[in-house]
Amino acid sequence: MFQKKSTLVRSLVMGFLMVQSLLSVPAQPQDAAAHAEESSPPAEESSPPAEESSPPAEESSPPAEGLHIILGRDSPNLGGNTFRDAFIAMTLSDTLGVAVGKIVNEVSFSSTAGIALDRAMLTPDVEAAGATIEVETGETQGDVVTVWITITNAGPLPDGIIANLVFNVTKEFTFEEVGNEEHLIPLNNKVTAFTFDGQEISEVFSEAGGVDLAYAPVVFACFFYLH
Repeated sequence: MFQKKSTLVRSLVMGFLMVQSLLSVPAQPQDAAAHAEESSPPAEESSPPAEESSPPAEESSPPAEGLHIILGRDSPNLGGNTFRDAFIAMTLSDTLGVAVGKIVNEVSFSSTAGIALDRAMLTPDVEAAGATIEVETGETQGDVVTVWITITNAGPLPDGIIANLVFNVTKEFTFEEVGNEEHLIPLNNKVTAFTFDGQEISEVFSEAGGVDLAYAPVVFACFFYLH
């Protein structure tokens, strides 16, 4: 009888120990994970890249207030001796806002440059406004040719191209002299202007122009594409 009781007690103790061991097994991974989570250092927060500071854009300075007379540039084709005229535009920009009665352009260039002024023409809208143009060629001083181009108007001149100067290429340039690169003949320009009552305008600015000489490549067209 005593032996049966001891066996039963031993069975109960063994069963209790087995239950305790089963309950304690799942707790180990959780404790290990919790320990690893506590011991690992916090991840560094990624900071956004700093914006590169771009340099401020350069602001173009506005032109000074006054009358701006600008001579353009043109390049006649010397390759086929077809376009031997250079058309130089004369542009007016009246930032002063004054009524102009007369503009005198003193255009000068080298007498050995191989060009000559053929004519000067007003644009249709300026001519329709009642303006007139006169051309006077002075005597050659040394190697400088001076031409006076006077524009007299009945009303205010509009901004934009007011006249065109046509220069002829008088010299037979060779390819060795010119080549196919820029060969600039400068056209200097000195301007005086007056109001309708004859008062000279002091705020007058002028820009030089030029004739670019170059041999343009000759392009041959196929006979079959011309028919």
